[in-house]
Amino acid sequence: MALKTLPRHTRVVRAGIYCRLSYAPDGSVEKVERQEGDCRELAARLRWGVSERHVFRDNSRSAWQRNRRRPAWDRMLIAIERGEIDAVIIYHGDRLIRQPFDLERLIGIADQKGIRIASPSGTRDLDSPDDRFILRIEAAQACRESDNTSRRVKRGVAAMKKKGRVQSGGRRAFGWGLPTGAMRVKVDPVTGEEREVPVLDHNKGVPEELELLADVAKRVHAGMSKRAAVRWMNERCRTTTGGFWREMTLTRVLVAPRIAGLVEHDGEYYTAVWDPGIERALWEDLVQLLTGSSGRHGNHGIASTARTHLLTGVGECPVCHVPADGIPATCQVGIRNCAYKHVKFGAKPVNRGGRRSRIYYCTGCGRGRNEAYMDAYVEGHVVRLLNSPDLLAELRESQAKSTPGIATDIATLEGRRKRLKEEIDAVADDPDIDPVLSMRSIASYDRKIAELRGQLATSARQRAVESVIGYNRDQWAAECVDVRSGIVQSLYRVVMLSARLGPGFDPDSVLLIRRPLAEA
Repeated sequence: MALKTLPRHTRVVRAGIYCRLSYAPDGSVEKVERQEGDCRELAARLRWGVSERHVFRDNSRSAWQRNRRRPAWDRMLIAIERGEIDAVIIYHGDRLIRQPFDLERLIGIADQKGIRIASPSGTRDLDSPDDRFILRIEAAQACRESDNTSRRVKRGVAAMKKKGRVQSGGRRAFGWGLPTGAMRVKVDPVTGEEREVPVLDHNKGVPEELELLADVAKRVHAGMSKRAAVRWMNERCRTTTGGFWREMTLTRVLVAPRIAGLVEHDGEYYTAVWDPGIERALWEDLVQLLTGSSGRHGNHGIASTARTHLLTGVGECPVCHVPADGIPATCQVGIRNCAYKHVKFGAKPVNRGGRRSRIYYCTGCGRGRNEAYMDAYVEGHVVRLLNSPDLLAELRESQAKSTPGIATDIATLEGRRKRLKEEIDAVADDPDIDPVLSMRSIASYDRKIAELRGQLATSARQRAVESVIGYNRDQWAAECVDVRSGIVQSLYRVVMLSARLGPGFDPDSVLLIRRPLAEA
C-alpha cells in the first residue's frame, strides 16, 4: 500500500522494525535481511531509535491466510500494547498487512497511542481518522489482490491435475520425487538459515521405494495386519522426513490415489503421467480394507497387535458363546446352525512331562490342542485345496458374478446422495416437498451403497485367495503368518472338537467347515 508523508513528530520515537519474507509488489523476492537493512536506513533518516529486541522477523510466513500464525507479528502487537514502541517501520505496506482483519486488530491495540507506520514511501498515523480510512482502503485492495492470486493459482492447479500432474515442491511423497539435477536454496522458517537442496520432480517415481510400496500393499491385501506391515517397513526404510513409519502414515500412503497412478480433483480421478505402483483393483481393495471395514477384518484394526500364531482369533470353540446380554453361555444347536458368536482361540505356553510347548485353547471352557499339530493339520488341508481344480473353478465362477468397478460405483452413488441432501436442505421450508419421500430417497442410496460395499469386500478376499492358488508347501511356508491366517479365514471355519484320550494328534478333534468364496 502507498504511504504518504505526514509531518514528523518532534518527540523521540521508539520504533520497531517488522520484516516478512514474501512476494514483493514488483515481482522480486526480497530477503528479510535486505528488508531490515532498508528499514534501518529509513530509521536513521527519520532519527527514530530502534532497539535490537524490537526487530521482528517472520521468515517464510504468509500474511494472506488468517489461520497462519506469524510469531513475530504477535510479539510486535504485544510490544505496542505495552507501550514499548511508538512506531513500526516496514519495507512495504503489504509486508505488514494483507487482510483487513489484521489492520483492525492493529488499530484496536494501538488505539489512542499515536502509533505511526513508516516505509520508504512515507508514514501514516494510526491515531488519525483520515489515515485509518486510507489504510482500510489499501488493506482491502491488498486482500483483493491476494484473493485474485489465490484464484489463479487454484485454477492452475486444477488444470494441472486434470492433465494427470501434481505440483512440485513441498514435502515429498514416499515413492515419488526424482532429483532433476538442479539445486535450489531453502530457508529455515525459524532460524533463517539457508542451505542448498536438490530440485525434485514429484511426477516421477523412485523405483526402489515403489517396489517396497507394492510389496507391502500385497502383504496387507493378503491379510498382514497394519502393525506387522509397519514393522516390516521400518526394518527396510524410513519415511521421507526420516522418521519411523506409523500405522496412520502407512495407511495414508496406501489409500492415496497416487499409488494407483491416479490424480484426484473434486471427486474425479484422472490418469497420472507416472506409472502406477500397484493395480487399480488392488488399490480399491486396500481402500475398503483399511478405511471401510477395519473392524470386520480382525488384525487390520489400528489397535491390533502383530500376529504370531496362525489360528488365534480364527479357530472357534463349538460350545462357548461370546458373553453378551440375553445369550446363553453354552451352545445348544451346534456351531453349524448357531447364529451367535463363539469364543475364538487364544494361545499360551504349557509344560507337560518336562516338555515345553504351546497350545490353542478356549478362554471359556479351557479345552486346548497342541499348536504345532493343529497348524500342520489345518495348513495341510489348505495347501491341498489351493491345488484343487475345483477351487479354481469356484473362484472363476465367483469372479464372473462380481461387478467390475465397484469402488467407482460407490463413489458415484455417494456423490449423488450428497447432492440430494444439499437439494433437500435448500428447499427444507418448501411446503410442496414431501420430507418422507426425500428420506426414502436417501435411504435407497444408503441400501445400494451398503450392498456394493459388501460386494467389494468379498471381491478383495477372492483376490487374496487367487494370489496363492497353486502354492506348494514351501511357497506356503514362505508367506508371512498374517497372509496365511487371512487365507485360512477365507477358506475355512476351524472348530476345535473333543479329542480321544491318548498320545498323538486326533484328526477327528478338528472340524473344518468350508466357506464358499462368494461368502468368505
